[in-house]
Amino acid sequence: MDNKNGHEVDPARILQGIEVDARQTREALSPDQRLLFSLWGTGWVIAFLAIFFTFAPLGAPLLPRLLGVGIAVIAFVLAIVFSAVHSAKRAVGTKGPSMVEGAIYGNTFTLGMIFAGLLGWRLHASGLDAMGLLAFSLAALCLVVGVLVVAGSLIWNDRTQLIFGAWILLVGLISLAVPAPYNLLAGVLGGLGLIALGLLHGARPALVSGEVVRGGHARA
Repeated sequence: MDNKNGHEVDPARILQGIEVDARQTREALSPDQRLLFSLWGTGWVIAFLAIFFTFAPLGAPLLPRLLGVGIAVIAFVLAIVFSAVHSAKRAVGTKGPSMVEGAIYGNTFTLGMIFAGLLGWRLHASGLDAMGLLAFSLAALCLVVGVLVVAGSLIWNDRTQLIFGAWILLVGLISLAVPAPYNLLAGVLGGLGLIALGLLHGARPALVSGEVVRGGHARA
């Protein structure tokens, strides 16, 4: 079919242009993944190293228990606060179903963490020792984060999230294969992997970003 200027209209090019515009809009309104991966990776490294050194070297730990736990809590809280502020700034002015989906998805993380924490407390109250609690805590954290992120990668058709979730699940499996407290070093490894993912996302985005299902559509 010809238009008034005699040029043929290519529906495929029009659809491709719409998809490109939609992707650019999503990227502009989405958080900077390089920043978030680097932020959370650093938080994981600091937190798990701090807790590790409250147990190691065995018999003469480098850090008092309260100090190590305090450092870990501060590291995670700072990561949460900076992530929330950054994400909120990027999302200013956006409304609609995607905001509701994002809120539900984000709150599911919170509920999962609370559930895992309460389960760990109940196990400890029932006689689980400190080393057993260390093994449970890291594995439970990786399970909640990994499964939800993998699910999110399919919802938004995002390969970066798929790699992130798969890596965290792998870290959880590694942590179960290593005796406590050395399993905490798997958490450090997980943080280093997140930092590397952030760097790759900035330097070689084609390696770690894109669609999970080629030709699929990300949720707006």
